[in-house]
Amino acid sequence: MMEQRTLDIIRICKGNTKYSNNDLIYNGIRRYMAEECMVEPDYYTDEDIGNILWDAMEDYLDHCNKPSHFMWCLRDVMRIHNWDIYHAIAVVFGPYTRVKDDNGNYVNGFDDRIHRLDREELK
Repeated sequence: MMEQRTLDIIRICKGNTKYSNNDLIYNGIRRYMAEECMVEPDYYTDEDIGNILWDAMEDYLDHCNKPSHFMWCLRDVMRIHNWDIYHAIAVVFGPYTRVKDDNGNYVNGFDDRIHRLDREELK
């Protein structure tokens, strides 16, 4: 089962949480991690955020149906935009990471915990 933090990081990268608000993905993850770990957002450097994204990618790849597709998208995003791997991971987690199939069933290791941040935002 994919870790909750991985689900939350992917959700932030998809841009559908209070941590996203049209901000840079790194800043959204920084605010999320600060709240989760009860530290100031400035505690996390860009390198820390990159490592968090890398760990989330490893967890995702351990559970997704087609890891080769994710890796192909990652390489393509890096090639087209000339970004470092961490920014590319954040981008690929967005539109290229499928949560449900055409029948509405969860795929790629996702389950209803992906919506945890939605429920928390309603509190």
